[in-house]
Amino acid sequence: MRTTSAALAAALARPLGSLARLWRVERHDGAVIGLTDHDRDLVVEGTLYRARAGMVPGAVDARTGLGVDGLDVGGPLDDDAISAADIACGRFDDARVDFAIADWTAPETGRLLLAAGRIGEISITGSRWRAELRGVSQRLQQGIGIAYGPDCTADFADARCGVAVAGTGFEVDGVIAAATATAIADPARTETAGWFDGGRLTILDGALAGLVADVAISTQGGIVLARPLPTAPPAGCGYRLRVGCDKRMATCATRFDNAASFRGFPFTPDPGALEAE
Repeated sequence: MRTTSAALAAALARPLGSLARLWRVERHDGAVIGLTDHDRDLVVEGTLYRARAGMVPGAVDARTGLGVDGLDVGGPLDDDAISAADIACGRFDDARVDFAIADWTAPETGRLLLAAGRIGEISITGSRWRAELRGVSQRLQQGIGIAYGPDCTADFADARCGVAVAGTGFEVDGVIAAATATAIADPARTETAGWFDGGRLTILDGALAGLVADVAISTQGGIVLARPLPTAPPAGCGYRLRVGCDKRMATCATRFDNAASFRGFPFTPDPGALEAE
């Protein structure tokens, strides 16, 4: 059951509407961003909601239960609110979102919460972004446990894997000498070609700080990324490069000397071989 103040309830009952839609986004890094489709900024319950022309909300399909269906929102990219770099860096992934309405003539009367959830898929088309809101029930659809198969189920260097990367050649820092959206050059990289294949690159400085990208090919002095970055990082930008792991038992044993912590079932029979029998 939704509750609201008497003043806001009176505004809802007026024949001439004076309501503004509000979106409050709380990211995992603690940043809070408020947006409204009203023509001026509003402060409601201590949050500043910035007026953004071009905000396009989807319909809200409210129902009993844990789901939030049919709710999405889109708007123009804005460096002060939702930027392409922040989206690419994953800063809005799984962020909490509240969708509400308020009386713009009397914002001190508070807001009426219509839906809440977390950002699911967020995409960029041209100069606009669009995000979907996922309800609480989405959590119940996530897998629990591990898959039974020959490949390792741990993420490289996590607690289940146990490989330490600090102070080893498995993870190194460097400075970009030149770059495009798909390739980075650093003459200081002298590791054997292929050493970082399948690994990951993390940008440490600038507008792309925190962005993580998959490495397709590594050579002495450069790397090629599996997918283009939203923009080329500038020369002098710091980065961190981590070696790749193909999840196979042989790699775990020979490259990382970590066979005792292998989190797969390397002797699982091949289903095709069993069918042949």
